[in-house]
Amino acid sequence: MRRVALQSTAIAAVLAFGGTGARAQTDTNGVETITVIGKAMYVAPSAAPLDATQPTSVVDKGFIQNNIIPLASYDDVIKFEPSVWDQSPNGPGLGKFETLSIRGFQDSSGQYNVTFDGIPFGDTTDLHHTSSALFISHDLSSAEVDRGPGGGATIGKATFGGTVGFQTKTPQDDFSINPYATYGSFNTAAGGVELNTGDTGAGKGFIDFQHEATDGYLSYSAENRTNLMGKYVWVVDPHTTITALATYNYEFQYTTQGATAQNVYLYGRNFALTDNPDTQGYYKYNGSNYYSDFEYFDITHDYGGGWHFDEKVYSDSFTHNYIEGKDATDDNVADNSLQYYKAGSYPLGNAPKNGAKTTDIPGKFADASYRAYGDITRLYYDSGLGEIQAGVWIDEQVDNRFSATIDLSDDNALVPGKYGTPYSYNYHTNARTYQPFFEFDWNVFPNLTLTPGVKYTFFDRDSYGPQEKGTNIAYSETDNYHSLQPAISALYTFDENWTGYIQAAKGFQTPPTAVFQDTLAPDGLKPETTWNYQIGSTKRSDWYTITLDAYYIDFYNYFAQYDNTVLGETQYENAGGAVYKGIEGEGQLVLGSGFSLYANGSINSAKYDHTNVSIADAPDYTAAIGVLYDEKEGPYASIISKAIGPRWGLDNDQISASNGQFSALDQYRFGTVMTVDVAAGYRFSEAVSWMSNLTLSVKIGNLLDNRQFVDFAGFQAVNASTPTFWLEPGRSAFVNLSADLP
Repeated sequence: MRRVALQSTAIAAVLAFGGTGARAQTDTNGVETITVIGKAMYVAPSAAPLDATQPTSVVDKGFIQNNIIPLASYDDVIKFEPSVWDQSPNGPGLGKFETLSIRGFQDSSGQYNVTFDGIPFGDTTDLHHTSSALFISHDLSSAEVDRGPGGGATIGKATFGGTVGFQTKTPQDDFSINPYATYGSFNTAAGGVELNTGDTGAGKGFIDFQHEATDGYLSYSAENRTNLMGKYVWVVDPHTTITALATYNYEFQYTTQGATAQNVYLYGRNFALTDNPDTQGYYKYNGSNYYSDFEYFDITHDYGGGWHFDEKVYSDSFTHNYIEGKDATDDNVADNSLQYYKAGSYPLGNAPKNGAKTTDIPGKFADASYRAYGDITRLYYDSGLGEIQAGVWIDEQVDNRFSATIDLSDDNALVPGKYGTPYSYNYHTNARTYQPFFEFDWNVFPNLTLTPGVKYTFFDRDSYGPQEKGTNIAYSETDNYHSLQPAISALYTFDENWTGYIQAAKGFQTPPTAVFQDTLAPDGLKPETTWNYQIGSTKRSDWYTITLDAYYIDFYNYFAQYDNTVLGETQYENAGGAVYKGIEGEGQLVLGSGFSLYANGSINSAKYDHTNVSIADAPDYTAAIGVLYDEKEGPYASIISKAIGPRWGLDNDQISASNGQFSALDQYRFGTVMTVDVAAGYRFSEAVSWMSNLTLSVKIGNLLDNRQFVDFAGFQAVNASTPTFWLEPGRSAFVNLSADLP
């Protein structure tokens, strides 16, 4: 993401309107208007900027307002984009996603970067994200999916799979109070109010509060959610701007673990939890509390003479505190079994062989929390040859987590295990990232920009605590990694409406904490790295826009696991690599009278080296097509279909304990899944004297009520050969109402 996209949502909106490609027109009064393609792109699911140097899709504010319910999580905002697959089993925008894949790269493995107003963030252990515990769509102005590692100035811990960037909206110039509400399927009710101060002479800001309650699509999977965001922008002088932002988010949800085929046959396609307190899947045994917050203070200054400065100091945190049944998919009371061992300390390998067996209900109590602190400093110089950017990103995360066995039948009493303690792990982590970077947009010729860049990642992590996972011994582990990540791209402008680019860049990801949670930590484990090669082009006219790209990604040092039969545990090693490759495209055609046609598609392949084995959760293709209507006043509507191609749910990647050879085997093939979403609304201008911008809308998700099996969720704890699955949530409808006062 370039500087303009990171620092100014207003400029980002202009790019989405068409940049140099959607030529501005001037009416007889000298007022600038936007061309028809610019208006159409503003409400499209996504569009590619003309100045992009890698495959990029931008979702603008118009589409978010018209098509996404205000309470929705961020995955709902980007689900229509090329090569993106989003799977949220509890309903659109409700609960956390279980799959969010881009070209087969997975959020669950932290394989791509996510940023909030340009700040990278993610869980300490593996960089994954819990979308339902974060910001809501109502507070966003745009989202951008960069399907590539970016240039030297693209910061983050796992940029090789791309960067998903979310920009918060800018405070309004005029004072307003904006109440809004949603009611719909699954007994969902939400309400909020946003207050904009307007320009006070000392800046402008807003504060937005929202609360939502829903039963959820899945059985007994209710959710309550509260979100608060405040932002203030102070233009100190013509050269200096200060921005401050703070958010707080809380969610309570009865969390689920998928469903077996038998669960679905007996109880229906929305089975998740039960109301039977004699089973492990009783909903009150599976409650989760999520807390998160985000704060930053940003100062930008123009020194003159081509010099610009930007510094952003930030902090963010996330906490997941929960209990759960050992296996929520197990509805057989006869499977309830819990062993109590004598409390105390036993030497490793000399624990008692037997504990006192009961028929009580086994469960887990766990807490995972982190707090990150960081600083991003960027210095720009507009030289006669182009813009030079240099800076550094510094980030430190402090993480604490534990997990303990509990007796759900005995008021969640702690249960000592075979090593004399109820805890299966208990440790603390300090993780530090230091990432200096450099990038130069070299204007070689008027129509050719060459952008070399480089960043260097220094990463070190100290983990320690009273108990290592699966043992009764103290835990202490220190690991350090560093990597030089060069990048180069070329952007060629054929004319003011047509550009093309080519890019080569290296990506990098440190091993997640999980790979060191073993009695015998792996020695010499290397970071996962990629080399990304991409080429693409974007062309626009006043009536259409189209973009095409192709990519080839060499993935090295893939993490694979094997069973250590001596220690009786799973361990990790580097095992060869994989190749990701494909082609992507998207475009929009103005049909006239406010109507436009939008479509995108991708053909994707992600396979392990020297095999025909596909990486799990990597669809063979994605496709979207839709018709949109918007004249900026009065009615608007859209109907959009998204198809996710066939994919494997499990690839069984592992290393043989006997010969050390890597192997993989695909299991659980899922067919193409297609959904159709509809949105329609009406904007009432000057409905009453004390109200403006009154908007009534309806959003229908999965219109055709497709509820097929879509993904593999894991195996039952009681029977390791019984798979569990996720299913597409059924049809939903939500009515939304908003207005501005006065």
